[in-house]
Amino acid sequence: MQDNFSDLIKKYRYDNKLSQNDFIDILTANHGFSSKLDVVTLSRWENEKTTPSLEKKIRIMRKINLLVTYLYGISNFDEKTKIGKSLNYRFGMEITKYKELNNFRNQEKINFEFLKNKNNLHTNVKQYLTAQKRGHCNICKQWPINIGSWRSNEKIDAFFIHLYTNDEVYNQGHCKNWDELYKSINKKNINSILILEQVTSSRVFYKLSLLCLFDTLIKNDHLDYVFIQVNTDYFLKLALFIGFDTITTIEEHLTNITDHMDLKFTCIMKIKTEKLLANKDFLFFCLKNYNDLKIQNPTLLDLIYSSDRVSEFNN
Repeated sequence: MQDNFSDLIKKYRYDNKLSQNDFIDILTANHGFSSKLDVVTLSRWENEKTTPSLEKKIRIMRKINLLVTYLYGISNFDEKTKIGKSLNYRFGMEITKYKELNNFRNQEKINFEFLKNKNNLHTNVKQYLTAQKRGHCNICKQWPINIGSWRSNEKIDAFFIHLYTNDEVYNQGHCKNWDELYKSINKKNINSILILEQVTSSRVFYKLSLLCLFDTLIKNDHLDYVFIQVNTDYFLKLALFIGFDTITTIEEHLTNITDHMDLKFTCIMKIKTEKLLANKDFLFFCLKNYNDLKIQNPTLLDLIYSSDRVSEFNN
């Protein structure tokens, strides 16, 4: 893997007229991860004699608002990832979820719609969520959500729902139903993103949905945690490999994919954003898809990057 870490920190210092000590003061302020940083270490970073861990680089770049530039500038990385290998398994299962949303139909004209108003959901998406019989409606009333969907001639090809919330949103331990799962924490600050739904009809839409999540995470510094829901042993092992931890389980299953579940309970999993971004399997999968789509299907890529997907919420 090659990156421009040393060039970026040197440029940041020069552009802001900072001495090495000044720069160290910025990095160490309220950040225990770099509290032992000294001029010798910084000099060795700038001269590429040594380099910090990827997670530390991400924390530093987040601190100086250069994370987007840094991550999209990474090159020569390993393109073989466990997430990539999981797609064959995923699209033996998720296609069933998609067929329950719509009849599968390939179309040439694809539109991407991004909504911040939960009252304007596409009818098919509303019906799909209503059928899930879980506490989405209640939690969506308390917290802001973003909905992205791809359509072909009024057919939904894929959609995702990201909810912005606090990392204390879930009760700990085991819950019997979805209503029991969620806490009432209206006064807490937003510091997390929860993937409520991600239903995709093909590998391309899965990649685009994950790129929307990836880009949202690197452009919102206040999002410290990511939550997902896992229902199968295969994806539980994949999530654990990436670095997620199970924080709670729920007994009530989702109605539409019960036949595909091989776990007794749905697992609610959590990871720190910086840890997720520093996981090379996740990072390289996202970067490979971004680079591939720029060449193979730039129109689809432009649809999501030209939309106003990234939202800042008042805490």
